[in-house]
Amino acid sequence: MTPKLPKFLNKLKNKPLLPLFFNKDLVVCQNIVKACLANELEVIEFVDRGASSKNNFSIIKKDLETNGDIQFGVGSIKTVEDAKEFIDLGADFIVSPFMDKKIGKVCKKNQVPWIPGCGTLSEMIKSVKYGAKLVKLFPGNVYGPNFISSVLAPCPSLKIMPTGGVTTETDNMRKWMNAGAYCLGMGSKLFPEELVASEQSDKLKNHISDVMKKLESIR
Repeated sequence: MTPKLPKFLNKLKNKPLLPLFFNKDLVVCQNIVKACLANELEVIEFVDRGASSKNNFSIIKKDLETNGDIQFGVGSIKTVEDAKEFIDLGADFIVSPFMDKKIGKVCKKNQVPWIPGCGTLSEMIKSVKYGAKLVKLFPGNVYGPNFISSVLAPCPSLKIMPTGGVTTETDNMRKWMNAGAYCLGMGSKLFPEELVASEQSDKLKNHISDVMKKLESIR
């Protein structure tokens, strides 16, 4: 019997794109989240960067309580203390730029999914042993799609998400997905500064929609 996928993984299987963003302006953050939800992206990563991070995260998390079953997590978590704080604020998953067993243990104890950044097959295998169901290949532009297909050959059960080096071009996304990526992590390319700063939120929604159409066309 095939094990049931965790909620966030099931959603990413359906829509294999994890949007990630940070902005110190709360209104901009809320507009970004609305643009994601308008495109049925229900797993969203807020990046912990700057003094306003926890306050903005907390407010958006509360906003999402009336928006159905949205998985709202936090990225760039580098310490156990930050992991605990964001878990207390309601983070649905924790993303780290590197593998830290202690962060993994905190997430496992609190039954919160952990997505660690890895750069070797050994790190990926260790991360899975520490509780990770999805691992982040970071920085993706350094390793490239061939890395994924190479490590999946001996270890096909791994679920890998490249982040960094993933662009909105169809050919780029096709290479990653064809290599066996479970989903794609995308930040600044999905949220261009000129669209994020614009008061015309429809432009950002349309941009994300175009990216999703490209991604769907290659699946």
